[in-house]
Amino acid sequence: MGGDDSGRGSIAFFGTYRPPVPLDIYSCPANPPPSSREDELHLTDGVSYNQNGRAIPAPALKDLLAFLGKKNPGLATECGATPDDAEKGRVAGLVFVSERDNGLETLHVALVRPNGEGGAVKVLSLGDVYGADTFGGSRLEDSGCIAGGFKVGARAVGHLLVYVSTKEPVTRRRTPWTVVYRTNLGDGKTERLTPPGQYDVSPAVSPSGKMVAVANFRGNRWTGEIERLNTDIVIMNVDKAAQGGRGRKILIRDGGWPTWGSDNVIFFHRGTGESPTNWAVFRYDIATKKTVQVTPVNIDAMTPAAISETRVAVATIRQKSMQAAMTTPREDAEYRHIEIFDVASPEPPVQISQKIRPKADHYNPFVVDGGSRIGYHRVRTDDLLIGNNVAAPTKSFDKIHSPHIDVGLFRVTGVFPTISKDGSKLAFVDNEFKAVWLADTQGLRVVYEKRGPNSVFSTAWNQNPDKDTLYVCVGPSFSASKPLEIYAISNASGPSAGRKVQRLTAGNFNNAFPSSNAQGDKLCFDRQGMAAKRSSTRTSTSWRTQRRGSLVRAQ
Repeated sequence: MGGDDSGRGSIAFFGTYRPPVPLDIYSCPANPPPSSREDELHLTDGVSYNQNGRAIPAPALKDLLAFLGKKNPGLATECGATPDDAEKGRVAGLVFVSERDNGLETLHVALVRPNGEGGAVKVLSLGDVYGADTFGGSRLEDSGCIAGGFKVGARAVGHLLVYVSTKEPVTRRRTPWTVVYRTNLGDGKTERLTPPGQYDVSPAVSPSGKMVAVANFRGNRWTGEIERLNTDIVIMNVDKAAQGGRGRKILIRDGGWPTWGSDNVIFFHRGTGESPTNWAVFRYDIATKKTVQVTPVNIDAMTPAAISETRVAVATIRQKSMQAAMTTPREDAEYRHIEIFDVASPEPPVQISQKIRPKADHYNPFVVDGGSRIGYHRVRTDDLLIGNNVAAPTKSFDKIHSPHIDVGLFRVTGVFPTISKDGSKLAFVDNEFKAVWLADTQGLRVVYEKRGPNSVFSTAWNQNPDKDTLYVCVGPSFSASKPLEIYAISNASGPSAGRKVQRLTAGNFNNAFPSSNAQGDKLCFDRQGMAAKRSSTRTSTSWRTQRRGSLVRAQ
């Protein structure tokens, strides 16, 4: 993490809702639905975190493999798939997001042989196929899907990869980085679809390949939300030259995650009610301008994937979880599962994942083989099985490719990361809010663990590195109305025998955000009494400002 004061230092962060066990992509039959785990197919090579997959139609995969053969013959030979294989169905393609390149979430292509024939899945980086000018550098990519493959008069529009990328830096604060592009699979030429000054996510292509629907940030700004984004659904033409302009227009107000049931029907999800975690899936008819809710009002439903004008695969949560309070195990209905709804049928929805893995969350369904199978991603729980026992996931942190050589980026598998002032130690709390992990030249290890109902929260180092003292907060989970205490872990990076844990605060107060002075002999923190009516929103304080804080002798 670097202790050179002349450098710009390092940034440690955690990904919101990122599980400690890797995600991977699978598919199951839709009709009839799966009856056992043997019906589930693994669609990637199992390397790194993999998510957000979309099937590549055979004609588009043929174009990609033909370009690869011309651009990188050695890699084409190594992957063992030819354009003829794609045309004759001997290989299928999947575009998906993976973290295997420098920890960045970027697009890759999996070449899958039917029924596992021809060896293991081969994964290609799009940068290796189309070059680093388009798919290189520090960026995030998502939502790959295939457009084009049609004619307008005598003019043919080739197959196109449509996707989101953050490769272009923004110039204003609170501005999204997400822009939708298209790359021609036949020649590698790339064009921006999102107009300058606007920002889109979640592109989806119509069945004809002619139109793209996106979720467009309202007001072209991001207002800090991470759950219910303020977006409208916008549609536009794929090829402005062939189709007489982009034709971009707002179609649906207050909607996200569009998916086309036909060139006239779009399914989407929308937040319902006052809670930012209440969701439902809707169907919009472009010709009649009619919107109907597809999923029941008493469940949460999100991230639809249209199969036809009437059928749509959806991720559902049928019962709210009590896990926020961490007081009870989750029931089967509290997990996120994949179901297929049909607005033209009175029959109940088809359950895809409930029978084979009732206690696993399944995310972001997509259509495979014309709807005969449904894909999704889930945590790779098989990696945890050792005999008949279940092993805890390995806690770790990843060094991420940084756009600046003098700024280090570290993503932790946990929460509340903090780096010591001399840059030699990184501490963070695990995702269960029960253990404090420390990484330094000696490796990665647990230095404090809390048993019982209380949880561990934000970590902070004493600013005097010689003291080797780490502060943590301990108390009930996410409850601003209950007491929260500050503890000091002395000799934090030393041998466990010499480590000392001492509680610094006491009384009926909510104590948080400790911060020492530079000498490390005074500590300031935020204190809120329990008698007064309070908001859960607070302002962190430093030892100098002492706003609503208390100055104590630091350990």
